[in-house]
Amino acid sequence: MTLSQFFQSCSILPGSIKSHKSKEDYLCEFKQLFNSQEARNTSNVLYAFVCEKEIPRVMGKSNIIYIGQTVKTLRDRYQSYHRYYCSDYNWAFYSDVIKRYGAVSLAYLIIDTPQSLKEAESDLLRNYYNLHRESPPKNSQGYGSWGGAIVAIKEP
Repeated sequence: MTLSQFFQSCSILPGSIKSHKSKEDYLCEFKQLFNSQEARNTSNVLYAFVCEKEIPRVMGKSNIIYIGQTVKTLRDRYQSYHRYYCSDYNWAFYSDVIKRYGAVSLAYLIIDTPQSLKEAESDLLRNYYNLHRESPPKNSQGYGSWGGAIVAIKEP
């Protein structure tokens, strides 16, 4: 799967995270995004956090902040990592992204099987790397680093 195929077929969770001045407002919007009915009912997904404007990369630009996958519902996936997303480190990162590049939303695509899900994530990360010569900003640092980096960027 390529990035363009993903974005041609994906859905977007209702709402977005747009608060960059208040950590409390940011956290409230984050919780609202993942408490939506859609987030509660959607599982087996390939997803990407995206912002409104493109971020300069080593090669080109992209509005993708993070690419991931889960067999859980989107709500359950992020409820278990709530503390991580509420950390001062992430607040500083996302507030800067929102201030410079606009609101953050979550694009997702339902994938049939766990194996297909892992393959689709690897394909998307490989395609991103081939286009930009680096990982998405939140995939390349801290929690969420794609441990399969060597495998994911090898040519097919």
